[in-house]
Amino acid sequence: MKKTFFLLVVGLTFINSISAQDEKPTKMYFRISQNTVDSATMKNALSIGNGLIFNRYVGGTTAHSLPLTTNYTGKGAEFGVFVKHGGLLQTSAGLSFATLFSGTQQSLDYSKSSITLGSGSSASTINTESASISEYTSNRLQTAKIDVIENIHFLHDSTNPFLKGIGLRAGFEFYGNEARSTSPYYYGTASATSGSTTLTQNFFSATSVEKIKYNEVFLNGVIGLKYTIPIGEKHKIDLGIDYLKSAANRGKYTSTTESLLSFPSSTGTTVFPIPITTKLTGDVKTELVGNRFTIGYSYDATENISFRFSFQSLHSTHKVVDSKVKEPGNILTLFNSGSNILPFLLGSQPGFGPFPTNKDVRTQFGVEVSYKL
Repeated sequence: MKKTFFLLVVGLTFINSISAQDEKPTKMYFRISQNTVDSATMKNALSIGNGLIFNRYVGGTTAHSLPLTTNYTGKGAEFGVFVKHGGLLQTSAGLSFATLFSGTQQSLDYSKSSITLGSGSSASTINTESASISEYTSNRLQTAKIDVIENIHFLHDSTNPFLKGIGLRAGFEFYGNEARSTSPYYYGTASATSGSTTLTQNFFSATSVEKIKYNEVFLNGVIGLKYTIPIGEKHKIDLGIDYLKSAANRGKYTSTTESLLSFPSSTGTTVFPIPITTKLTGDVKTELVGNRFTIGYSYDATENISFRFSFQSLHSTHKVVDSKVKEPGNILTLFNSGSNILPFLLGSQPGFGPFPTNKDVRTQFGVEVSYKL
């Protein structure tokens, strides 16, 4: 989240420069929210390894993962400022953040491989196949956003109060997510075939722990409409819809698996487990496009203090367009390819794709208090 925090600092500096202007009607607000997220960030994290399918296939291995995710829930906060520049323009700037958690997330993993030992008439080929479920029992999603939006009330001088509230919105936002998950075990079915003999067994393994960290930061352009409807002197209803599209982005994926590899002794007992660490890591570029809908009700308690209750829904698509994620070359490919080291070299290169695309759905219920300066 270091990149996200840097962007937050930049945004706060900009907010301060806006609110420091003199002789401008200013309103500051603070909101607490309850959030639910069906996270594309997590789904992309669990399937980013599918981009290595060609690299693995050249080495004799087929592997594919299918994410089976659940929703994140958690509380968040937002604070910001509105500054009027006459009746036509109003600048808004805000900072929001939330920490969310989920129940167990799952990844359905399938793998198939072949290895040939020996050569000529003495060669022996072993084919293995497995289907397993990795369960991620510790899951956290952190999200943060800084936005600066210009609201253009082009009918502000209309005598009709229902037309005065129509406005255009245009601006930008820095938007970041970071998903962290831990899988302490996996289970499934595996089979091994050599010649006409096939052995199949169910298994449960708690000898390896996988930790995933995936973050993404977007600079989004925002354009939309907003409509405020007055109801009497103290009540208002506001509606808004925005279209979002990323103009720049950056992400980082890291998966670290710590395992214990045990060898049986001549007596059949296990001796000297060897710790092994496997790491997949690399930069990721993702494009975002989406729509956000907001509805709110405001009550002016006094001349300066008002309260607002709001609902917001965000639907977006996170499409990975490039990934530099790579894993160590599989040394077993040298047994299959003999003097040809190309499969081993390709196994340690960034993936060629295809890369994942997933939907992100977010809902938020908020309670807000604002104060006019």
